[in-house]
Amino acid sequence: MKQTIRILSALLAACLMLAAFGCLVKDDADTTALPPTASPDVESNDAPAVPARDRNAVAIKLDEIEITAGEIEDNYNSYMQMLSYYGMTAPTDDASIKEYVQMIVEDLVSQQLPLWKAKQQGIELSEEELKKIDADAHNDADAEYTDLVLSYASYFTDAGEVNDISELSEEQLAATIEALNADVQTFYGDTTSDIDVYISDAYDNYYKQYLISAYADKLRAQNDEGITVDDETIEAWYGNAFAEQKELFDSDPTQYRAHHDNLTLGENVDPLLYVPEGMALIKLITLTPDGEVPASFSENEQKMADLESEYGKLSLNGGNAERLAAISEEYATLAEQNASVEAEFFAKEREAADAAYTRLQAGEAFDAVATDVTGAAPIVHLIWYAGEDYNFSETVRNAVSTLAEGAYSEVLFDGESYYIVCLVGHLTAGAVDRAPIAEAIAAAAAVETRDAAWEELTEAWKQEAMNAATFHTDAYAYVGH
Repeated sequence: MKQTIRILSALLAACLMLAAFGCLVKDDADTTALPPTASPDVESNDAPAVPARDRNAVAIKLDEIEITAGEIEDNYNSYMQMLSYYGMTAPTDDASIKEYVQMIVEDLVSQQLPLWKAKQQGIELSEEELKKIDADAHNDADAEYTDLVLSYASYFTDAGEVNDISELSEEQLAATIEALNADVQTFYGDTTSDIDVYISDAYDNYYKQYLISAYADKLRAQNDEGITVDDETIEAWYGNAFAEQKELFDSDPTQYRAHHDNLTLGENVDPLLYVPEGMALIKLITLTPDGEVPASFSENEQKMADLESEYGKLSLNGGNAERLAAISEEYATLAEQNASVEAEFFAKEREAADAAYTRLQAGEAFDAVATDVTGAAPIVHLIWYAGEDYNFSETVRNAVSTLAEGAYSEVLFDGESYYIVCLVGHLTAGAVDRAPIAEAIAAAAAVETRDAAWEELTEAWKQEAMNAATFHTDAYAYVGH
């Protein structure tokens, strides 16, 4: 492994800023077109055979904002490393390299939009906000320094895995810093940079990211303020969202549960507008033995399932009496073996399940029995019992389909656990009643409307910035070569 691999991996976090403003603008499908170069300050695109490498050279100037060649190089290299991680190779021909460099350039310009527009509009951050940004950037840079030192110490010294720099001896720390400095110099292409220079740059990057994010939040709040939605917009949103959910949930009802779970966890997702067939809410008493179920038990169950299938096919076709008898005998032997395993391995759980069922039969409340038996109050689960919901065994799904609301099953066994299922209720398939979720529908429509307005605005800003910026293309012509 080359030493530079480790420092470059760390530099991904500090240098790859492509996502910093990614939520604000959408990449164009065509990134090959060069930016407008109407400004007389734009230099020639003709690059020497071996372009000069000056990381500090100003590559892009947008009013008072400057982007250096080093920033373009760092982001390009990080993007190439990401491609490599996913099994793709870096481009080698000039045309492809220019396309990727142009994509990086446009993204870097897009990242500057909050700084640029906030300056134009006179938006400022408070002293408290700037102090927090500074503190957060220092914390991130310090954490990166610690991670790098500990990672390099485990790789380049005999320290092994350590959790704190203080655990390293002076010799180990010195060897670690020496290795880090060598990689930093390789990355920067000089013989003077060291880990302190890298961490200083990392701080600058973190600070800039936090600054951009803070200004972006203020610009977004300013954009959202006053944007309201009328009934027509809400109806249009509802119609589209309902059609999308119906198509998705009917094709894969487990997606309904995933969406439901996200809502339950407080995730920012759209309200549920449609319920597919075969959904229910249940509670469970589940008793599972410690340790692994003996392999022979599962193997026997599979053999028994195969025998059942074979027996059924033979019976339908007139059957071979001798083979049918052999199947029955073999099946009985396997069942007897599994019964013996169940009696021994699952004895405690079976006894507890039977005791719980007896208490339910005597009239005790399901929640009380479940809490007493399992040590925790039962959770209400959403289940798709009409198909292959892999969160629940077929045994449980089949039981749900036979229960009335509020009823509970007998003791069930699926080869791994004992269950008693209580049906809380079936969900009515079809459109969800809009009245209880009217506010959530209006809010979702408003979010989509504001998102669309923000995307349109930032795209206009991007085009404005690309026209206003000066691109010193010769300063970054070496990138990718």
